[in-house]
Amino acid sequence: MFRHGGSILRLPGRRVLLKQIYFTGIEALPLVSITALVTGSAAISQLYRVLMQDIALTLNVFRFLVVQEASILIVTLFVLARSGSAMAAELADMQQKGEVNSLYRLGIDPASYLIAPRVAACLVSVPALAAFFQVILVFGGLAFMALFDGWDFPLALTHYTRGLQPDRGMIMAVKALMFGGAIGAICCRQGLAAMPGPFGVPVAVRTAMVHGFIAIVLMEGFFVLVVG
Repeated sequence: MFRHGGSILRLPGRRVLLKQIYFTGIEALPLVSITALVTGSAAISQLYRVLMQDIALTLNVFRFLVVQEASILIVTLFVLARSGSAMAAELADMQQKGEVNSLYRLGIDPASYLIAPRVAACLVSVPALAAFFQVILVFGGLAFMALFDGWDFPLALTHYTRGLQPDRGMIMAVKALMFGGAIGAICCRQGLAAMPGPFGVPVAVRTAMVHGFIAIVLMEGFFVLVVG
């Protein structure tokens, strides 16, 4: 990937990169917004009731479990299901139609033109979507509690921000980058490895989804058990 990274600076690779960012990130914003709003409202309201209406404890648990841990996992699985499957299907179709071999014959490295821009787009889109998801998650959840449970929104937001830790922000950024890179690499690899025949594309997509899910679960386990 890094060896072919310079290809995204050239016009063909840059076009693929921008197109993939648009599809993976920008087009997903409405659905991500709705998901974050519903998740934040439901999570914080349920935690508030389970934790005996203790606002400080509710905000601490919400920040640690939902915002810092679950949010990136939700976004990553969303990107895997929506964009990862599309990438795998697109590349598998190109492989079956002989377009990948045509690139080789033209002296174009498919890794530079097909893989590097898509992986780079995932590296950009997943952290950006995760950050956007977390903002909507927090503000949406607090606004919901202010409207329906009488919370003081500015005071609750102040309590929430007091518990933020810069080192956790760095860990979340690295986590989102790793998840995004894994999705891009796995889905592109499985797409280009598609077998000929009528079942080549669906099998490639299914394999990409399964391998991507396993990779995400393993990396999530690593962050939980090792990084903390």
